[in-house]
Parts: sequence; structure tokens; C-alpha cells
Amino acid sequence: MLLWERWRKRRWIRCAVIVFVPFLLLYVLAMAPAWIHNHQLDGLADRFLSHPLPPETDFYDDEIQGSIAIRPGSNSNHCDYRLRFNLETELSVDEVVRYYRSAKIPGIDGNEVDVIAWTSPDMQPHPDNFNQLSIILEVQDYGHGADWDTRCW
Repeated sequence: MLLWERWRKRRWIRCAVIVFVPFLLLYVLAMAPAWIHNHQLDGLADRFLSHPLPPETDFYDDEIQGSIAIRPGSNSNHCDYRLRFNLETELSVDEVVRYYRSAKIPGIDGNEVDVIAWTSPDMQPHPDNFNQLSIILEVQDYGHGADWDTRCW
């Protein structure tokens, strides 16, 4: 009887594997492009964050936002990468933008990226830093292949 029950348990496991493995493989196949693009966005973030900050500048907070999607108003079937972080600096917005543009940090495919910055009334300087300006810095890299990533359709 013990042998019969072992065989039934193993049969149940084999049936479960036969049923669930195709779904698992389909999930991996569907998610692989998104995972690849996430890895590329992480690489872009690493390149920018490992570059020295401009003089008299520090991070406002530890929050770094990244997204992969289609830019509003553009055609589909390509991916646009966006990376955004907050800085606190004594420099002007134009000086910070010039600093990062002159650094020529490579984008996803090694091309130049678009760097823009602005101030937000919602971001108040820290109480102990009176001359500091709070800046939102955004790095944009446009027009990369969608490669079946559903965020880019």
C-alpha cells in the first residue's frame, strides 16, 4: 500500500508540473523585455549617481524616481527612459544643467541624454541651509526599441 501512495503522490506532482510550467515559461517570456529595460534604467541611474555632484550641491533626499514608458504625444513602439532626483544647491538651475550636460554621461545606447531641471514650490530648503536652492533634475533618454515591453506600446 505504501508503494501505491508514493506513486499517487508523485503522479500528482508530475501533473502539477506539467500544468504550471508552461504558465511559468509564458510569464518569463512576457516579462523578460521589461526586466531588460529595468536593468538598462538601473545602469543609467548608476552612471548619473556615481558621477560627482556639482560644487556646493548635495542630494535633497534619497528618493530617485525612474520610469520607462512612452513620452506623451509620441508614437508607440519605442521606449523612453526618465530618471528624476532632487538636489539642493547654491548654484543656479542653469549652472546645474550645464554641469551635467558638459559631463557627457552616456545614455542607454551610449548617446547623449537630455538633462532638464526646475524648481518646485513644494520643495522647501532645509532649515539649516538658508542659501540653498531645491532643484528637480530630470534625465531623459528617448526613442529606444520597445522589444515587446508592454509599457512601450
